[in-house]
Amino acid sequence: MKLPRNNRSDILLSSVFCAVFVLSALYPTDSLSAEWNLRPMLTVSETYTDNLRLGGVGGGFGGGGFGGFGRSAKKEGDFITQINPGFSLTGTGRRFKLDSNYMMNNLIFAENPDRSRIRHRLSANGTAELMRDLFFVDGSAAIFQQNTSLLGAQTTDNINLTGNRADMRVYSVSPYLRHRFQDFATTELRYTHGIVESSAGGLRNSQRDSYQFSLNSGDYFRILNWGLNYVHNTIHIDGNNFRSGRTIEMERSAANLRYNITPRFGLTAVGGYERNSFISIRGRSSSPFWTAGFVWAPDERTNISVRAGQRFFGPTFGGELDHRTRLTTWNARYSEDITTMNQQAGQFNAFGLSNIDPFGGQALLGLNNFLTNRVFLQKRFQASVTVNGAKNTTTLTVFNMFREAYTPAIEDFELLGTDAALLNKTKQTGGNATWSHRITPRTSVNFNAGFVRFKFLAADRVNDNLIYSVDLTKRFLPNMTGVLQYRRIERDSNQFSTAVANMITASLTMNF
Repeated sequence: MKLPRNNRSDILLSSVFCAVFVLSALYPTDSLSAEWNLRPMLTVSETYTDNLRLGGVGGGFGGGGFGGFGRSAKKEGDFITQINPGFSLTGTGRRFKLDSNYMMNNLIFAENPDRSRIRHRLSANGTAELMRDLFFVDGSAAIFQQNTSLLGAQTTDNINLTGNRADMRVYSVSPYLRHRFQDFATTELRYTHGIVESSAGGLRNSQRDSYQFSLNSGDYFRILNWGLNYVHNTIHIDGNNFRSGRTIEMERSAANLRYNITPRFGLTAVGGYERNSFISIRGRSSSPFWTAGFVWAPDERTNISVRAGQRFFGPTFGGELDHRTRLTTWNARYSEDITTMNQQAGQFNAFGLSNIDPFGGQALLGLNNFLTNRVFLQKRFQASVTVNGAKNTTTLTVFNMFREAYTPAIEDFELLGTDAALLNKTKQTGGNATWSHRITPRTSVNFNAGFVRFKFLAADRVNDNLIYSVDLTKRFLPNMTGVLQYRRIERDSNQFSTAVANMITASLTMNF
């Protein structure tokens, strides 16, 4: 019997923490001796904005919906009160670890009381060792809001009524066996069940069943390292009133080698076969694949890896860079892969509340993991540098993401209408800059600026989005902090007029 959607979510959300509770029952002494920390919190804020809808009409999702681009909407101001209670709960024992954050985002609109709403934000991760050095369970749950489409207004929190924002619910539970054959090899057998649900009417909910097996050489092999890896993903996409459900299989078998020329430099090679069941609009979807490259650690603070090869979609590249100095941290990542919304949902936005501003949003614009029912090729690059000083911290980030659809646009018709074809090929490019200056031990000023350009390569359309903010933060008491913030959002396009919104917010956060 197929469970109703909400019941499935409740069951899986409960399963996320099942391992911790079971472990507590099986090993009560470990649970009692664990370190637990519960920290309730409350944020109260008042915001005034002179453009509540960011130029959008606040309409539906089809036919150029998602808030539009200011073609017919008037500029409308409003006062918004937010009352955001929440808590963080962490627990660490010998055989388990739990890290969870929750916030209830209550929004009250003075001029639009019928639009007042409650939105939830949750980030929870748990892991448990049920059998020593053998059987483990990982679980996660996330509820968050995000911009749903590149076509509409982009915002960083829940204040603006753009019609381009949706609730996302992402859950997963993953039991696995891990064993080490002394210094000869290590092996892992893992199963993962993941659910992605959304309040966006045209996005079909999905479930993923993933099976993974790996066998990799141990410390005995110092010169030539080897490994065998197998992954099989089955993604079940729900049907709706317009289209029936479907299932996608994505399977990969691979062998990998690493030849260590020196203790700090090695050559790498991976080869195998991948099989995908979706019907591609761009030719074959299965073939042998290979990559070759190197790994290099010139010193204790630097790690570099580079690879290139061939897959069914053509040449492929990837790489990572990490470098630290006494005052700076550098990192860069580039990857290419065929993927789905279900596989990407938890990677983009399932962040912890420590990365969320007290007003219920993100601090900056970034790459938009826009909603889609299609399979797509994603090429993603991101690099950042952080400079830490005695009173100043500065972070610079640049990013770029190219997406190309590999399944038909009709799969997104309920989501975007005829605009679905605009997302056949897209490119997002931008960057962020943040600067924090500590004036006194209790007072600091923070400046943030972010820019993202959306290019719709299937049409002559470019949308620019700019946001910047400055805030003054004051810690009045050890458990009470106040923030006064000014924020400005600008949107422009080569096809529509510019939209501008100014916001000023005063907030008070108390930890209990």
